[in-house]
Amino acid sequence: MDPELIHVDPRTLLQVEQSGQPAVVYKCKLQGVPCGLHVEGMTSAVSAHLRGHGVAGPDNTSTSCIWGTCSKTLKRGSMTRHILTHLGVKVRCSVCGVVKCRHDLFRAHINSSEPCHLASAEMVDGPEGRVLVPTAWFATHQV
Repeated sequence: MDPELIHVDPRTLLQVEQSGQPAVVYKCKLQGVPCGLHVEGMTSAVSAHLRGHGVAGPDNTSTSCIWGTCSKTLKRGSMTRHILTHLGVKVRCSVCGVVKCRHDLFRAHINSSEPCHLASAEMVDGPEGRVLVPTAWFATHQV
């Protein structure tokens, strides 16, 4: 079976190739002129991708979400975090297994739960994520 051909944000592709580690990517669904690229479901990658689309400005400025059919009004500084919820990216507590939809909610959980104070965040990929593997991976794994 041939792998699905997808177009990946060049920054994400470079990061995967340099690290040698796979990444989960999601298709950009920003309204307007679609770029057709897939971007990693991490805060830094989504934020950089938004800037590439011209979504920038002061963090406290009100704006509307332009992902898919969403039009929710929020602060510009919350846009990246909001888009991660569209992607379905979540965080699981390594101690108790509770799943939170955002990192700030996960931090609140570990701060309020004594047994979970030393927990780490385990990423839970969204349902539309695609695994992007570095080129070198194919040399060491049978496909």
